[in-house]
Amino acid sequence: MSSFKALWLVPLLLLSACWDDDWDDCDHCDDQPRLVSIEIEVYDPVTQFVWEGVTVRIVEADQEWSGLTHVSPYQISLITDSTGRVFFDEFALADASIGFVEDADGRAVLGDDAFEDEARVMFEISAEGHTPVTLFVPLSWHVSDVFVAVPFN
Repeated sequence: MSSFKALWLVPLLLLSACWDDDWDDCDHCDDQPRLVSIEIEVYDPVTQFVWEGVTVRIVEADQEWSGLTHVSPYQISLITDSTGRVFFDEFALADASIGFVEDADGRAVLGDDAFEDEARVMFEISAEGHTPVTLFVPLSWHVSDVFVAVPFN
C-alpha cells in the first residue's frame, strides 16, 4: 500500500516543480508602449464608392495621460488616394504636436498604465463644394492601430 501512495506523490511533485510563482515576469506579458496609427477611408454613403482627393486634416487630440486637449499648431493633412484612404502613422501623429508621448525615435505611443493608455484624435474631412465633417477616432493601448470608414457627401 505504501508504494501506491508513492505513485500519487510523483505527479504532485512534478506539478509543483512546474508552477511559476513569479507570474508577473512571464515572457508572454507585453507592457511596452504601443505605436499608434490611424487609417481613414472616406466614402459616399449613397453610391458606396470611395472619395479620391478629399482632404483629411489632424485637428487636435484629447490625451488621457495629461488630461488636456492638444490643438495641433500645424496644418497636417493628407489627401485620399484612389482607394479613398489616408494613413497617419506614428511619425505623422507625433509631428502633429497633439500631445502624444513619444519614444526615443520620435514616434507617437500609448503606455499600458491606466492613466496613459487612451487618446482621442479629432480630424476634419473636407472637399471643395462640400460641408466639412468632423471625425473623432479613439485609440487605446489595446487598440492602437485603427481603421475607420467615414461616410462623406
